[in-house]
Amino acid sequence: MESIQDVFVKLLQQSTIEEKISMLKILKDSIDSCTTGHGSRSSSSNNIPIDKFISHHECFVTDDDFLDQLRVELDSLNITGNLSKKPKTLWLSKHKDVHTNTRSNYHSSYLPDYPCISKLLDKVNEHESVKAELDCCNIVCFSDDRKTLRLHADNEGYIDNSCPIATFSVGVSRQIEFVPFGSRHDNVVHTVTASNNSLYIMNPGCQSVLQHRVIQGNSPSSSDHTRYSISFRKRKVSSPNEVVVLSPDAECTNNNDLLATWSSSQRLDFQSRTSLLVGDSFLARLKPELLGKGRKSVINLAKGGNKIPNVMQDLLDFKNNKDNSSIIVDQLFISVGTNDIRNCRSEGVSRFKGELFNLVRHTKKLFPGAKIFIQSLLPLPITQDNYKFIARNIQNFNWFIFQVCSHERLYMLDVFSIFLRGHFRNPMLFSNDMRDIHPNKRGIGLLAKTYISRIHSKYFDPFSPN
Repeated sequence: MESIQDVFVKLLQQSTIEEKISMLKILKDSIDSCTTGHGSRSSSSNNIPIDKFISHHECFVTDDDFLDQLRVELDSLNITGNLSKKPKTLWLSKHKDVHTNTRSNYHSSYLPDYPCISKLLDKVNEHESVKAELDCCNIVCFSDDRKTLRLHADNEGYIDNSCPIATFSVGVSRQIEFVPFGSRHDNVVHTVTASNNSLYIMNPGCQSVLQHRVIQGNSPSSSDHTRYSISFRKRKVSSPNEVVVLSPDAECTNNNDLLATWSSSQRLDFQSRTSLLVGDSFLARLKPELLGKGRKSVINLAKGGNKIPNVMQDLLDFKNNKDNSSIIVDQLFISVGTNDIRNCRSEGVSRFKGELFNLVRHTKKLFPGAKIFIQSLLPLPITQDNYKFIARNIQNFNWFIFQVCSHERLYMLDVFSIFLRGHFRNPMLFSNDMRDIHPNKRGIGLLAKTYISRIHSKYFDPFSPN
């Protein structure tokens, strides 16, 4: 009788590549199930004490007539009509002022104008797990099963994260999945079934440790697919543009004893996550508060005239500054090279390749957990005096950047091509003065848009081991 191992080897030899991939996936899932128990993935993030951060309460409202009136009031908001996969939202607030959300400023609707939602808010504030003065809410309408919310945390600067966030559900049930920060996206450590008339509460500190998402529904085809999510929150008294600093002292006022028992690596999740910019005058012209859009901390260390050694020194100074000890740099953007190569003529730019490698390797040691981006050089003005070498130097240095990023498993931020018109430098994006190498206002806007996209988007990570 053949052994299981021999049978498996024969199957692999006789299978197509698609069948082999499927078999290996099944084998991996089986190993994960055996080693971690019940199919859950082992991770240090799974040690998070969920019950300290999340609570769930079924049948929150006992008055059926009130629930019917609440549903009528929600339907009157007219936020169901949307053909995209993204659900519609509406903000209500007790404050008659400009509301700042993650994308823009606008006037939220006045919450007291909606009696049923106001009454529900009073009941939520009285609940023993809340005991706060929540004063605004974000209403999200999932009008069909396709509507989802991607992985995110409710840690915007206008939210008082010393208070809980309480979410009440009306309509069909949906699954809310929770994933630890810094973990693979399929590492779901907790799931809440947000059924009709249920309330789940995310306690202070939750938004620093866990992200959450709403997955697609699977309600019967004959039923009403609509779900309303009413997320009650507390507005910050301070400036709405203030960026939230995620720290245990600021957020976990009720969980200090818990935090004291955590390892240092777990407590790091509560610190400020920051995008750091360093380099020359191209980056120095970008305003960090605009790049952050009120939801991400951005620090810009770039200075005009910086060369590769200057950038290395700026990074060392930042790292050695004790005032920065609580900052976790999760993205690091480097713009360098223009000032190094501008006056290189016959000798070319090959001598800078070693300096660039040295900069990158030191940067990786200083910021081991950061995703590092190196910006390509922009096209420089070509004159009769420099046309023989300037284009060649830019192309060669950009090729060096590509080689370094490939070898060191970093990201190359290619902005060279977007500043071209055809094969030449786009004059609409630069000053008419050929002595000025910098983009004009329109060009800086294009560069800023590129950085905003990288800072905030959930892009594919080709280097992730997950």
